[in-house]
Amino acid sequence: MEKINKITREQKMSTARKFLLIGFLVLIVSILLYWGFAMYNINYAAYPHSDIFTQDSVTATTVASKDAQSTETARKAVVPVGITAGVRFYTQGIMVLGIGDVIMADGGRVSPSSGKLAAGDIVTKVDGNTVENIEQMTYAINAANFAVTLEVMRNGQSKDVKITPAKADDGTAKIGCWVRDSTQGIGTITYYCPHTKCFGALGHGIMDVDTGKLLSVRCGHMLKSNIINIRRGEKGEPGELIGEINEKSILGDITKNTPLGLYGSINQNHPDLPRATFTIANHNEITRGPAKIFSNIEGGGIQSYDVFIESINQDPAADKGMVVRITDQALIKRTGGIVQGMSGSPITQGDKIIGAITHVFVQNPLRGYAIHIEKMLAQHK
Repeated sequence: MEKINKITREQKMSTARKFLLIGFLVLIVSILLYWGFAMYNINYAAYPHSDIFTQDSVTATTVASKDAQSTETARKAVVPVGITAGVRFYTQGIMVLGIGDVIMADGGRVSPSSGKLAAGDIVTKVDGNTVENIEQMTYAINAANFAVTLEVMRNGQSKDVKITPAKADDGTAKIGCWVRDSTQGIGTITYYCPHTKCFGALGHGIMDVDTGKLLSVRCGHMLKSNIINIRRGEKGEPGELIGEINEKSILGDITKNTPLGLYGSINQNHPDLPRATFTIANHNEITRGPAKIFSNIEGGGIQSYDVFIESINQDPAADKGMVVRITDQALIKRTGGIVQGMSGSPITQGDKIIGAITHVFVQNPLRGYAIHIEKMLAQHK
């Protein structure tokens, strides 16, 4: 009887232990669920702008993730720069901007190029001789006895165009077209590779203001510049950096103008260039939240400014890889947000470089687009 009672007491104790264990597990699960729900609410409060992109009719679409760069490339490091530089380069050939009349000595008007040349044509030769600038083209036209044959590139195709110049009222021979052989402006160098000495800048291409065509590069330089004025950005009115270009201080040589920026070789010995390297981030390593951009727009060297990554496009092939918001009050007070000339400003998150500023939202200069660093590095291939 005592043995039976002893077994019964042990069974009751075992059952009690099971209930206690189950109760303890239920309590732990409840705590974890509550903590998860609380963290979700905290996370949502930390990123209040993640659901309002449509107010500016812009967004960075998220698509299925795919790696564009190898693991080896992702481990490489580059030097973020952030120097606002003078951009000056000469085009490959001479771009036709438009067709006009030639005023002759008797006051009459003729248009020799009408119906023969078109805006966006690239003149590469005159009567079989290569022309690299407007002076050479003008000389070749005036040296011709009668008609001239221009070799032009149009929509990627080469063709010959025969034009008879007219004698203008100043005694020179003209064919009646407006042309351009160079461009200049202000932009920001994003990074350089200390081992290969290659650099990337702007994050978007330089287009001709008259034709909207991407300008091809024959030769050019990134030059030291001094910012002498900043026109603040306002809603509907993009701001602008205004600078003086130092022709004698070359930061790098430009070899390519692509839809995703300027590229070339850096003058690594230039004293203004920084030296600290940052690891290259894959697109899927970037997180929404605080980040930094580098710029020297205030003079006295390169400084970092606070920004917030609002949205990330997980497609590494996308030109618009992120939506960025300026949060640094000193920068906002100085520029009003993102202004023209800041394109190419490198963006870092922690010890990694993640991309560069490329565009400003016209209706909200505090916000803009940025390109993934992977996308820029791919242009060196």
